[in-house]
Order: sequence, then C-alpha cells, then structure tokens
Amino acid sequence: MWQAVSRPTSVSVRTGPTRFTGRDRELAAMVQVLTHRPATVLIEGEPGMGRTRLLAELARRPEFADGRVLIGRCQQLREPFPYGPVLEALRSVGGRFDAVGSGSADDPGDRLRPVGPTSAATSLGQPGPIGPLRPNGRQTPSPPTNDHQLGPLSPVAGALRPLLPELTDRLPPTPEPPAEPGARRHRVFRAFRELLAACGPTLLLIDDLQWADEDTLDLVRFLAADLPPQLAVVLAYRSGWPGPLVRTAPTVHTARVALGPLDVAAVRVMAADLLGLPRVTDEFAVKLHECTAGIPFVAEETLRALRDAGEVLSDRLLENLEVPAALRESVTERLDALPEAAAQLARAAAVLDFAAEPSMLGGVAGLGEESLRTALLGALAGGLLAEVGENRYGFRHPLARKAVYDTVSGPERTLLHTEAIRVLGTAETPPLPLLADHARAAGRMEKWRHYAEAAADEAIVLGETSRAINVLQSVLATAGADDVGRLATKLSQVALRGFRPDVIETLERVLEDRPLPPTVRGTIRLSLGMLLVRTIGRLERGRAEVEKAVGELADAPEPAARGINLLAQPIDGLTPLSWHEVWMRRARDVHAELTDPELRLALTVDRITNASHIGDGSAWAEFEALPETAASVAERVQLARLWCNLADAQSWSGHLDRAERLVKEGARRATETGALYATGLIRGTQARLAWFRGSWDGLAETAQDVRAGYPELGPIVMETSLVLGGLAAVRGEFVAAQRFLAAASVHSPADGPIPVVLSAASVLIDVQLATDDVEAACSTADVAADAARRKGVWVWAASLVPAAAEAYARAGRWPDADVLVEEFARGTVGRDAPVAAAALHAGHAVLTGARGKHLAAAALFDAAAEAYARLPMPYLATSMHERAAMLRLAAGQRAAVESLSAAATAYESLGATRDAGRCRHHLREHGAWAPSQRGRRGYGQELSPREHEVARMLAEGRTNREIADGLFLSPRTVEQHVAKVLRKLGARSRTDVARKLPA
Repeated sequence: MWQAVSRPTSVSVRTGPTRFTGRDRELAAMVQVLTHRPATVLIEGEPGMGRTRLLAELARRPEFADGRVLIGRCQQLREPFPYGPVLEALRSVGGRFDAVGSGSADDPGDRLRPVGPTSAATSLGQPGPIGPLRPNGRQTPSPPTNDHQLGPLSPVAGALRPLLPELTDRLPPTPEPPAEPGARRHRVFRAFRELLAACGPTLLLIDDLQWADEDTLDLVRFLAADLPPQLAVVLAYRSGWPGPLVRTAPTVHTARVALGPLDVAAVRVMAADLLGLPRVTDEFAVKLHECTAGIPFVAEETLRALRDAGEVLSDRLLENLEVPAALRESVTERLDALPEAAAQLARAAAVLDFAAEPSMLGGVAGLGEESLRTALLGALAGGLLAEVGENRYGFRHPLARKAVYDTVSGPERTLLHTEAIRVLGTAETPPLPLLADHARAAGRMEKWRHYAEAAADEAIVLGETSRAINVLQSVLATAGADDVGRLATKLSQVALRGFRPDVIETLERVLEDRPLPPTVRGTIRLSLGMLLVRTIGRLERGRAEVEKAVGELADAPEPAARGINLLAQPIDGLTPLSWHEVWMRRARDVHAELTDPELRLALTVDRITNASHIGDGSAWAEFEALPETAASVAERVQLARLWCNLADAQSWSGHLDRAERLVKEGARRATETGALYATGLIRGTQARLAWFRGSWDGLAETAQDVRAGYPELGPIVMETSLVLGGLAAVRGEFVAAQRFLAAASVHSPADGPIPVVLSAASVLIDVQLATDDVEAACSTADVAADAARRKGVWVWAASLVPAAAEAYARAGRWPDADVLVEEFARGTVGRDAPVAAAALHAGHAVLTGARGKHLAAAALFDAAAEAYARLPMPYLATSMHERAAMLRLAAGQRAAVESLSAAATAYESLGATRDAGRCRHHLREHGAWAPSQRGRRGYGQELSPREHEVARMLAEGRTNREIADGLFLSPRTVEQHVAKVLRKLGARSRTDVARKLPA
C-alpha cells in the first residue's frame, strides 16, 4: 500500500455533549415498556447512530430515579473476559442487604453498610448530568451516589465473591464448588440473578453487546428466560450482528428499536445547538443532512468542525471542510482492519465518488470476478461500504468517502483516476462531469478541458445553471487565447439565469485583459452590464455598460435587442420613465425584426411586465393570450421569468390574488428550468406578498433566510429588508425597523427598486411619527416624494402618499400635503391599480381629518378600509378602521368604541402588538375597556400572552422604557411584568431570559 499523504497539524477540542434530539419517539416508547417490569428492550443501530447516547438518556430519565440504574459496556478485546459488562455494572451496587442465616436482622454487626460507587460510569442511582465524551465520541454518564438498600441474599450469591472482589465483604460466604463444571456455571448464573433480584427496581443497560464473550451471552439468555420481577434489561448492539437471540416469558414486556438516521428537522436542531445560533436555514440543514447522511455521530463531528472553522455557514464551506479528526480515526480504523483486496476496493470507491455497480468498482480496483466478490463482502462486513441502491455500492456519507480518499497517495490516486476514465468512457452515455473530474485529478488537462466544456454544454441544456457556471469558470481560468472568447460568451449568457458576483469579476477580467472582436466583446459586456444592474450600488454603472454594449453590437441586432430591452425597464433607480419609454419604443421596433424565438419571447415578457408595473391594464390581457409552455429550455426560462416578474408587478398594483397564483406557478417553473435569478426574485416577492396579506406567522424567519441566501443580490436584499422593517415596526421595535429600512435603500433611492424604496419610506415615516419626530418624518417624505416625481410612476407611491401627507399635515406644511395628494391623483387616473384607489381615499381622509372635519374624514377612512380589505391588505384595512373610530370618538360618537375594540382584536390576530396596545390604551382613556367579568385566566407558572411579549422583548435586549413604548403600557406595569417573567422562567437576570425562553 502506498504511504498516505501527510496532513497538517490540527487541534480538535471537545466541549461536551450536544442537545439530545431526534429520538424522542424512540425514547418515549422504551420508557413506557421499561416502567412495566419485568421488561427487555433490544436496541440495534449502525456505528454512529447514537446507541450509547440513547442509553445515557435512558439512565437520566426521572421514571427510573427511585431505583438503581446499572450500566455495563462490552469491550472490543482480542479475548473478552467472562461476564465483563455485567460485572462492570454490578461492582458498584453497594447498598445494604441481609445475608440469610448470618445473624439477626437487628444486629448491627450483621448489617453491611452501603458504599458508593467504586468505578466510574457503571452505576446510576439518581438522574444526573451526562459526563464528558470519551475519545471515541461515546458519552460516559457521571456516577451519582447509589445508596438504595438491597434485599436478602441467599447463600448461592456467594458464588460471585471471586468475580466481584469489590463486594467480598458484602456477599455471603463462597459455597463449596460443585464437582461438575456445568453445575458451577449454573450456580454463577443463579448468583447473578439472585443479586439482581436483591437490587429491587433496577434498570440494567448493556452496550456494544456484539463484542460480548460467550459467557455473557449465555448469562443474558438465562436471565431473559426468567427475569426477576423488578428488573428491566436494555441490550444495545451493532446492526448486522445477529443479536443475543433471547427468549422471554409471555409476561415480560418487550420492545425492539432499530435506530436509523436523523431526519432534516433533528439535524437542524443539532446544528443550531452546537453552532450557538437561534436557527439555521432550511437550505443549510438539508445540505448538512445530505453531507452526513443524518448519522448523529457524523453530524455532530461535522458541526464541531464547522464551529471551530469560524467562517460564515455556506454549502461551499461544507463541501470544502476537512474530515473531523474523530470521524477520520473511526474510518481509517475500519479501513486498516480490512483485508487488502477489500481495502483496495474501498479506495477505488472513494476515487470513483459515486455509488456504482460491483463490476465498475472492480474495474477501477483491478480485481477479478472472484476477488471482487470476496473484497465486496469484506468491505460490507467491515462497515465501510454499504449498498446504497439496487446493486450499487458506495459510502454511507461523503465524509467517509473523503476520509478514505485522503489515505490514498498521489501516485495511486493518479492510477485509480486513470482507470476510472477508462471504465467510465466505455459507458453507452458517458458521464461527462465525472470524466472531467477524473481527467483533472489524473493530471490530463487537455482531456479535462474537452470533457468539462462538453459537461457545461450539457448542464446548460438541462437547466443546471449553477453547475454550468462552476465548470465554465474553471475552464476559462486555464484557456488559451483561441478559446477565451467562446468560453466567456457561454459563461456570460448562462450567468444571466442566476446571480454570482464572482462571474462579474471574471467577465471584467476578460474584457480588460484579452483582445476580442467587437461583437464578442459587446456580447460579454452586455451580460456584465445586466449582472451589474442586479448588484447593490452598481445600477448606473450597469446601465452604462449595457448602453456601451448596444453600440458595440451594431452588427449583431439580436444581442443588441437584449440590451435595448433592459434599458427599457423602469423599476430601478431615479432615471425618469420618459427616458425608459424611448428604449421601450426601440424595443418594440426591433422585436418585429427578430427571428430567434427565445429572444422574441424575452422582449415580450419584459414588455408585458413593464406595462403592468406602470398600471397599463392591457398587460394582463396580453399575458393571458400567451401559450402556457414552449419547446426549448431557453423559452421555458423566459416564461418562468414572465410569471415571476409579473407576480411582482401585479402585487405592487394591488392585484394580490393574481399575484398569489403567479408566485406559486412562477416558483415551480423557475425551479424546473434552472432560472436561479428568477427563483430568488420570486422568493422575495413571496415574502412581501405575505406581508401585504397579513400572513405574518414565521414570516420574519422566512425573510431572513431568503436574505441570507442572496446577500449580494440587491433586489432581494432590499425587498426582504422592507418586509423585516415592516414587521419590526408593527412590533414597536423601532431601532431594528430603521436598520432594516436603511438596507431597503430608503435613504438612497437611486440605488434601489423604486416601489421598494417608496414603500420603505412610508414605513419609516410611520415609525418617526410614532416617536413624535415630525421633522425627521418630513425629511423622509421629502426624499421619497422627490424620487416619486423624478421617476414619474405614481402607482408605486400608493403606500407613500397617506404617510407623507400625515407628516406634512402634522408639521403644518399644508401646500406640500395638498400638492402631493393631487399629484398622486392625477398620476394614477386610468391606471389599473386597485391599491392606488385605496391610497387615494386614505390620502384625502388624512387631509380632511387634519383640518378638523372628523365625520367626513371618518367616512373617507371607511372607504379606504373597504378598498384595502378587498385587495386584501388586512393591516392597512385595520389601520383605516382604527382611524375612523378615533375620529368618531373625537366627534362624540361613543358607539365607535366597538369599532376600536374590533380593530384591537384584528391587530392582535395579525401580531401587531404595538398597534393593539395603542387601541387598548385609547379604550381605557375613553372608559370603554375592562377585564372580562368571567375573571382573568390563571396561568400559574406559565407565561401569560402579555408576559410572552415582554419576555421576547427582554430577550431582544430592550429596556423597560422601550417595552412600555412598544406595548403602550405604563413603566410601572412593565416592571411588574418583568419581575413575573424572571420568576417564572427562573432567570437570574434580564440577559438570562433569552436562554430560558422556550423556542
């Protein structure tokens, strides 16, 4: 065998066990069986599945606190010693018992005093903390005191004196040995049963039974056939071992548990616990589960390595992670124990890197048919390879493969990779990506470039965008001058389906360093500009690159048409609609000259979307007239774009039901065609649509996940920041709200999508008015109103106008308020935008109410509420109802208290705690709110709903004053709630609440 490649120095530190997760159902079932004694439970599982941890959790269960819990473990020894695990468990029994016939039970001299454990990790009398992990990753339970008394022992128990010297002075005298060896053995078995019966209620846990000696196995069978009435036995062993073959009486309660891998949810909980995070994303949890196959030991070691790496979590970090030391030791130990042919087969499987048929594995390993059969059986028996598909064999998880691969020396790797190219090349449909990987690993660079480009072409056709980008980037880095233009063009075009900042850098480098023909240069520059437009803070530069590319593409009308089409899109930045309309007309002109069906469809998609965004009702009719599907993947990508982009446009105009249908279908189409950019955009639209519609349960977490998944993709970051800012605002978390809204480009409109900017401005104005910072609110309104005027698409100002009008009115800036509402009214005449009609009612209502015409304003607010409810936008509808009720109360109409109370209830159902608190506050002021006459529900030691709100705000680090402002409570009331929260959670301080608060 070649020498393994040396590895760099590393340090692996363990800090204790992880949170027990993913086995609650199994644990509950076992406890139920074991509390009805006599009982036996058999636990089997592959290495790393958590058998030992499950036994440790059993030992901690409060159901067994009143009896003894004895633990023994079989050792993997060349010659196991007789009865090893049972003796290990029993040697720390201690306690008091009576030796029958040795004297009076009342004679102190005949009483044996209880003693504590004499050996670590063998006896648990009371539940206690789980101890540190041993080097092999198993847990050692901490040894609590075991002071339970033992019952009477007959003389037969004396047969254990030679085996249990720790209990010599506590056992009866050794009886005369029988002449027959079989009789002596039978007496020892009876003695064990006698001692276990004297222990009273006892749980005996034996781990790793597959390594037990024959005497232990026979003893287990003997005990199982006639279990003491108060004994429960749990036997854990490795899958694949035939088991102890115990037979129990019909009166014995039994269970068998086969441990499989953890599911994604359990792996997610483990990850959050070990990494010290409140949660991890669904995508990361799925990737971690795939990487570790859900095997608890592998997942735990991987997470410890990730934590020690100290880098931002990502799929790439998982893929490039070094195999954790404990896992590497476990794998290499099994590899070293295999016969040479089986080890060679495992190394071949590691190089091949996918589950393969035996003949393919044997071909790479160079094994004949008979040798292959023997080697495969050996690798399977050694637990290194597994059958992972019908007649396909490989590693249970990628880290095991990597650990084996790392043991293969460089020369041997080259030989094995070369053999893999030969074997794979004979397939009817050669796997191009695998051939490229093996060619590169074998150092055959020309072959690698050939296979890699072919694999990228295949990925483009199949819609596997990310894979195509990765491969083309890699090949382009080593390409010769004759190939750069072709490869960079392919990369630039496929990159438009997704978003990768590293592609921008690659294309910029190509344009700077390589002399290229004008058409090739223009094609690459066009894609570069399109990618820059999507990037935060690079909008204007991107448009400049696109406009330059259109000039370079004078002899290539079809690529030029794409650039013209992009410049026609008005949603981003402060460039006036009139400028975009010039490019819209050019796009219509070139459309008639195009022959490429995919390009014609692309221009149609954007024409429909642009028209919908500015409130042109004909857009929807044109959309409905389009065919449902298309022949090519490229055309289907364009249709997916249409559904996603039109969902965005329709949601901004207020057609929320249409948008909901478009979102669902668009997400499906984008995923199927590999349109990654559209997939990201639709997730942002989906989050904002949920915000509009009041579907707020779990929305903050969803928006954070989307935002984290696309940290440099401007439109998604800004849209999700708007959602997070809006949610924070209604909870009264004003500092967080302002931080998120700043990320939504509220202070720099030129860098963002204008609908998002104007909507974020409306939320920020509400926050500033809530804190009585009227000057700041007017400043925000000025910037946003200027952006709306410069852009000229007034449909997008629907959320801004009522908020800005309120700020101007409170500042006494009546001309500014009147002008803004009037401009909005003129700018939305004839537009297909239901939300604009609702906002116009709201704007007029604000101005009317500010001028003291309470009842007239209340009627306008009612009209606005009805219009928002039809969309539906329940939060805005409730806000309008609240304002109408407050105006009627101001006019002396006491019946309005019912409407105000209904608004408070509606706010609470949405989760708008601050708004609900404000309504309750006003109801108290009007003497219209009192606790229920049926009496308030008693919550005991549980947190009440109000205390939950206070606890959550404490966990976020908010002061009493901030909590009072957020919930419209008095400081004294908040102090009382804080004291109750600390007491009920058992928190030592305010900072301890976050740790104590249930998830």
